[in-house]
Amino acid sequence: MLTLEELHPFTIMLYFVAVTGIAMFCNYPYLLISSLIGAVLYFIIRNGKKHLRHHIFSVILFLILTAVNPLVSHNGVTVLFVLNDNPVTLEALLYGANASVMVLAVLYWLNSFSQVMTSEKILCIFGTVSPKISLLISMTLRFVPLLNRQCQKVSDTQKILGYYQSDNIIDSIKEKGRVLNIVVTWALENGIITANSMTARGFGSNRRTSFSIHHIRKEDKIVMMIIIILSAVTILSVSRNMMEISFYPEIHTAEHRGLYFAGLSAYAGLAILPSVLQAEASLRWKYLQSKI
Repeated sequence: MLTLEELHPFTIMLYFVAVTGIAMFCNYPYLLISSLIGAVLYFIIRNGKKHLRHHIFSVILFLILTAVNPLVSHNGVTVLFVLNDNPVTLEALLYGANASVMVLAVLYWLNSFSQVMTSEKILCIFGTVSPKISLLISMTLRFVPLLNRQCQKVSDTQKILGYYQSDNIIDSIKEKGRVLNIVVTWALENGIITANSMTARGFGSNRRTSFSIHHIRKEDKIVMMIIIILSAVTILSVSRNMMEISFYPEIHTAEHRGLYFAGLSAYAGLAILPSVLQAEASLRWKYLQSKI
C-alpha cells in the first residue's frame, strides 16, 4: 500500500476534507481527542522530532485557549473559585479545553495538508474544472513561504548593515517596520512583474489545457472506499445525536448505544489511517532491504 502522500491528489483532498470537516463540526470530546492524537502522530511520523518548538507552541496555545474561556464565560453550576467577584466554573473550563483540542487538531491537520498537498497537486485537482482558481490557489500557497524567506533575507541583510544593535523597544519596532516596508514593496513589484510576464506569454488569450502525471490506481480506490465508509459511519452516528454533549449549565451526554461506539471507532480509524499507511510502507521498505 502507498503512503498518503503518494496517493492521487483527489484521494488526499478527500481524506483531509473528511477528517478535518468532522472534527470542526462535532464537539464531542472523545472524537476530538482521537483527531488530535491522529494528527500529532502523523505529524511526528512525517517530520520526526525536529519540530519541538511547534509542539511547545501548541501546548502554550492549548493552555491559553483553555484559560480564556472560564475567564470570559461564567456559566455552569460547579464553581471552582471566585476571581474578582466572578465565578470560575468547571463547565466553562472543560468547554475551553474541548474547544482548544479542536483548534489544535485542525491546525495539525492543516499543517500536514500544506506539506502533503503541493501546488502541483492542487493544479491537478482544480486544473480541469477551473484553471484560474487552481492557479490562484497554487500561487497563494507558494507566496506564503516565499514571503517568509524574503523577510528572513532582508532581516539578515539589515543585521549585516549594523541594525538591530539597540535594546530599545521603540528602535526595535522601527527596525521591524523597515523590514516589513521592504518586503511589502518587494511583493508588490514581484506581483507586477509576474502579471506582465503572464500577459506576455499569452495567459488568458485562449482556453488552457491541462496535463497531469497522476492517475487513479487500485490503491487509491481502496483508500477512497475506506475513507467513505469510515466517514459515513461517523456522520451517521453524529446525525443520530449519539455524540451529543452539552456543557451548560452542567455536563450532559447522550445515551451511549451501539452506533455510538461504531462511530467513535470509525473516526479513530480514520484519524490514524495515514499513520498506518506510513508505518506499513516503512515496514515493507525495511523488509525489502533485508532481502537484498
